[in-house]
Amino acid sequence: MSVNNIRLKFSYLALKLLGKNLYSNAWAAISELVANGLDAKAKKINVYIDMTDKRNSKIEVFDDGCGMSFDDFEKKYSYIGRNRRDNSDDQDTVMGRKGIGKLAALYLSRHYYISSKEAGNNTQLTYEMDFPTEKESLNDDFPELKLVPNIKFLNQDFNQYKSGTMVHMEKVDLTGYADFSLSILENVLSDFFSVDDLNDQNIFVKVVKSKSDISKKFEKVKKKIPFKNMAEILCFDEKTYNRLKKYCGEKLILEYKNKDFGEYESQIKVEKSLINNDLGKQEFVSPLSSRIVKHGELKGWIGIHSSIDTRIAIKNDKNFKKSKLYNPLKLRIYVRNKLAISDFLPVINNTQVFNNFIEGEIGFDILDDNDFPDIATTNRQNMDENDRRIKVLADNIKKVVTSLIQYRQNIAKKLNNQEKEKTKTLETTAKNKMGDVVDKKMKDLYQDIDKDTLKHPKKLRKKLEDIKDDVKDTVIKNLKGDMIKTDYMIFFSHSRKNKAIMDFYFYLLKKIGVKDEEMFYTSRENMSQVKLQEDLSRTIKQNITRQNSFIFFYSTEDFKKSDFCMFEGGAAWATRSLNDYIVTADNFNNRLPYLESDNKFLFEFDKNTDIFDMSKYSKIVELLNLFIDHLNKGRKLKSIACIPKFSDVKYKDKVQTENGEKMILDKNIIEYWYQYVTDEENNNKIDVEAEANKRGFVLK
Repeated sequence: MSVNNIRLKFSYLALKLLGKNLYSNAWAAISELVANGLDAKAKKINVYIDMTDKRNSKIEVFDDGCGMSFDDFEKKYSYIGRNRRDNSDDQDTVMGRKGIGKLAALYLSRHYYISSKEAGNNTQLTYEMDFPTEKESLNDDFPELKLVPNIKFLNQDFNQYKSGTMVHMEKVDLTGYADFSLSILENVLSDFFSVDDLNDQNIFVKVVKSKSDISKKFEKVKKKIPFKNMAEILCFDEKTYNRLKKYCGEKLILEYKNKDFGEYESQIKVEKSLINNDLGKQEFVSPLSSRIVKHGELKGWIGIHSSIDTRIAIKNDKNFKKSKLYNPLKLRIYVRNKLAISDFLPVINNTQVFNNFIEGEIGFDILDDNDFPDIATTNRQNMDENDRRIKVLADNIKKVVTSLIQYRQNIAKKLNNQEKEKTKTLETTAKNKMGDVVDKKMKDLYQDIDKDTLKHPKKLRKKLEDIKDDVKDTVIKNLKGDMIKTDYMIFFSHSRKNKAIMDFYFYLLKKIGVKDEEMFYTSRENMSQVKLQEDLSRTIKQNITRQNSFIFFYSTEDFKKSDFCMFEGGAAWATRSLNDYIVTADNFNNRLPYLESDNKFLFEFDKNTDIFDMSKYSKIVELLNLFIDHLNKGRKLKSIACIPKFSDVKYKDKVQTENGEKMILDKNIIEYWYQYVTDEENNNKIDVEAEANKRGFVLK
């Protein structure tokens, strides 16, 4: 048989009108080419995108399927609108039906090559398709597939396949996909196919955005559904239920409106839906013959997300991805494992709150049954909503969606009720706390009234006025706006040159459960110094005067030279009581006299301090527990779990020491001191357990 050029059976104008209006985006067209490979029984379908030059990108879609002979090219590929299921041995599984999937390449590129070979046939045929703009309006001229010598493809591996088809497209304009990434393409392609049901057929992708990407390998497309973020999942078939039931009972995290209350915990619910019992009673009579009566059966699942706020959702499941290029929150309908309706939610027309929290993947093969008319729209991305099969499906799915929304609404109701209870408890506790503060202040002030003052009415009146002002000042200091302060925090006041010492306290407290927002520390890694300087007055006001802050001053020569640090000290002196701050120093000469009144906690320590010196170690433990006590006051107000305190030093007596008993020190304290202070200064690593043992201690 002679092999020649092949003339297509559609004019340039017809192809223009059909091809460019057939798909809504590049990914839909690429998925159509992938579907052709799946229909060709390929075990491996590869998608390669070179977008180093986005305006002139190159795309190759190639597979190891059955391939095409010249006869196939001439009698099948060249015809537009040929039903590929006719005279097919596998017409019940073939995805394509209209015979227009080949136009996907034309949607992407005006100039492409298609190369194919059959198993057992040494001939590899390569055709060139050119669709010049000057001919696109011609209705009396027909495009030709021009036979060309085998060209050098970007992926030479295809030449090693025993059979298969390669579509090589050039000058593909992908300028509108600037933020495109491999992960997005994987998600999009996995949505176009029910990849979990493709058995031994697999799709692989590779995206080249720069020269460094060329050496990367193809990655297998997998479904990455964020099931761990779903409040409830309803399954329609046994296979799906057995696959998803592992998520049942897993912890789910939500947030209160008042973030100070921490996190609300729920559990994922996975159940079988009984909707097929009702759907199975529906009979669909084929218009081709009244003797053909069939029943529809749903497969797959529908779930409702606990949250669609990416920040919260990703805490539950890192697979949650939502962006302007990819939105997973859709109800996808599949027929023969291929996407038939990209989002069924608008069809069921449910307007309830939480409707946009729904996601699902449903298989309903009767929508594309060979004994019924083809109801797919021209663009192959939707179906005729007036068909009875669609109406029945919509009625039943709406019931499932309504049930899921009601379940999510119940969770919201429980969360709101708990928040109201927490708010009520917080207000009651805060009021009691304020009462205690005022009572203590009054008691302290009345004790200062001497007998002489009691004998002189004018002196007594003046003293009572002073007491009133002091109490008023105490109340004001415990208020934030018109609310009692409940935001307890530690404020680390220090020079940035003493960062190592502060790192020790900051990261050690984080290790035992203190949150970032419970500590204000300007030298921490993610704190912008430029921004801090710009907002100095606001920062000081909020973190010293407005919060229930306990201020830890670490005074050094560098501290005293810093205007920033001295400003913090002045603000504390002007706005805080004596019990609201602690002052320590690297040596007593650098203490802050104006902040020392009644401060009995002052002690010396610096980067050279021996952590195994029990006088220093015990003071550090005492200081850490002072921080923890302060933070736990706020946590108790908010009904949040308290932070465990460090164990006090338990000294051994002489008998215990002579018997070989060793003092127990906290392992975290020793390790963090060496990590952030000693090791950083000495620039070497020390085995802390060996060092402790040598010094006569045990770490736990």
